[in-house]
Amino acid sequence: IEDASVELFEDGHRDHLGASLIGGSCSRKLYYSFRWAKKSDFSSKTRTQGQALRLFDRGHREEPSIIKLLEKSGHRFLPVPEGQDQHRAKLKCNGHFGGSMDAIGFLPEIFGMSDQILYEFKTAGDTQFRRLKKEGVKSDKPMHWSQMCVYGKDKSINYGLYICVNKNTDEIYIEFLKLDWALAETMEMKAEAIINAEEPPPKIAMSASHFVCKWCDYKDICHYEDQVDINCRSCKHSKPVENGQWECKLAALVIPKDVVKLGCELHEGI
Repeated sequence: IEDASVELFEDGHRDHLGASLIGGSCSRKLYYSFRWAKKSDFSSKTRTQGQALRLFDRGHREEPSIIKLLEKSGHRFLPVPEGQDQHRAKLKCNGHFGGSMDAIGFLPEIFGMSDQILYEFKTAGDTQFRRLKKEGVKSDKPMHWSQMCVYGKDKSINYGLYICVNKNTDEIYIEFLKLDWALAETMEMKAEAIINAEEPPPKIAMSASHFVCKWCDYKDICHYEDQVDINCRSCKHSKPVENGQWECKLAALVIPKDVVKLGCELHEGI
């Protein structure tokens, strides 16, 4: 079952820097992720990689149920564009930054509001859920907040509805938010700086025991000079170019997509 979970649910590296990550506190972590420095390992002392991936899938499986419940409550949703499984933000920064949103629609008529609404659906365990209820989205979930603002600016939507389901009790937390397009612009500038950086940005802390670093996938690379995985994106000789592509500076040529994953014998780690 563990092996099957990994095979079914492991997506591998993202081709782009995701809007869902850009609100993270450590730019170096985002840089290593974007450059495919190391494959993510979600296992820990208390859970396997397969269990962690099943938890992520649980969140995806919750979305259709939430939409069905909201439609029954009077919410109306825009259809997803043909050929897509979700509404997508335009890929900015030469096609290297963007993401997908859960839903776009309208509140029930009882609220008397005609504006389009951006919907964000999440699930959480009991401890995280209680903290979210106490502190709110902006304070407790800054990555989710930044993500919604980026999407709102991209789609010219001013308001968002954040909905989180407690996986332990099925309690639902809902927060209505006025989206911050100025924050979105800041996040886009941050993404552009990370994408175009020729060297890793500064560390968020000088000690690997720092709470942000302690559980980071890239701790050994960042603090202990461990080697990066071999592929073109983790190589000093590559750079992101237009249309989401990568160029080899040694050959002065765009690298074919299937070759990017492999690297070559001239690889020098970032």
